[in-house]
Amino acid sequence: MNLSLRRVKSSNGERLIVLVDELGMPLFYPALYVTVHMRGRSLALNTIQSALSALKAMYAWQRYYNIDVESRFSSGELLLSHEIHSLRDFMQKPLADEDGGSVVSISRRVRTVSKGNQYARMSVIADYLGFLADQNLPASISSHDGVERMVSQIKANRPKTSNKSNVSREDKYLDDTVLDTLEITLRPGSANNPVREYAVQVRNALMFAILRITGLRRGELLNLKVEDIDFGMNTMQVVRRPDSKGDARAYQPVVKTRERVFPLIPELADQIYNYVVRLRNKVPGAKKHGYLFITHKSGGSQGLPLSNAGFGKFMGMLKNIVEGNRDIHAHALRHHWNYSFSKTCEIQGITPQREEKIRSYLMGWSETSGTAATYNRRHTKELASKAVLELQYKHLDKALKGGAL
Repeated sequence: MNLSLRRVKSSNGERLIVLVDELGMPLFYPALYVTVHMRGRSLALNTIQSALSALKAMYAWQRYYNIDVESRFSSGELLLSHEIHSLRDFMQKPLADEDGGSVVSISRRVRTVSKGNQYARMSVIADYLGFLADQNLPASISSHDGVERMVSQIKANRPKTSNKSNVSREDKYLDDTVLDTLEITLRPGSANNPVREYAVQVRNALMFAILRITGLRRGELLNLKVEDIDFGMNTMQVVRRPDSKGDARAYQPVVKTRERVFPLIPELADQIYNYVVRLRNKVPGAKKHGYLFITHKSGGSQGLPLSNAGFGKFMGMLKNIVEGNRDIHAHALRHHWNYSFSKTCEIQGITPQREEKIRSYLMGWSETSGTAATYNRRHTKELASKAVLELQYKHLDKALKGGAL
């Protein structure tokens, strides 16, 4: 059975994702699991997608070992220890999409997914198999304890993960000279601009400028509407629009964090205004939805909101502008904004406590989330390094004067 994930948009604008077979029919129990255990908790669509990707891997494991867990549970049998071990080993392997994504198998190359990926897969599968067992075990069989033991054993076989991989997040930032080079190259009319159409050049330059100046997420950028820009007050508002009816994109970009307002320098607000009035609004269909960044290229998608795939193509293009730099992506620009913000706060003498509050607001985080503190640690580490070097130079200078060295 060849499975794939499919995103759909309902008549009321709600975005859904389902695991379907080769005929496009949703699988019953995964759909029920998502409805009962995930959508009821208002989990993000990307979270549901990750869970269904884990179940897709589980079905590949079933096919490989000729195991039918639904039939097994219906006959009152649970998974055995050696089968759980094979599940554990199988979840180390990456899924490979073949034939345009319609066929799902396990890659034959000797590659493995990260421990974090394997851990996440097995966590979902453990929960799902517990749900499936409760649904299918005969009522005459009292095996609640057995189901719990099976679920616990699957979870016990998850790989041990380390927090060390997350240590350097606050240290990630880009070189300003690289960003300056990108900005110059993306300027409309630049001889080195990789895009030839002027309207697309203006759009791309604006997207890059907004990402660099504000640290917005990809979804927040693609979710911007013309009405979110107050051209009188020179402000830009980040607004949550989950399951928007007016957004034709099945893969709808969403605002994951809190709503907030950014002040804009007049020059940037003017550039956005000129793009909207002189270029964007002249594209057929662009005025029907209001989203700021659109597809300009002629064809069926002309005038529609820029898709995630279109944005990904833009970011991929940036990686080829500066030779040898493959670290350019939307979230890297967000990290860099946080680095630049810390430097600005240091120059202005803003206290770490005040810096954390301001950062939390501008990034859309709760003040109690602790995320802002991650970047404040980078600031503290830098100041600590500076202090240590000053002490060393002071000691060295004293030692040289005393003739000790």
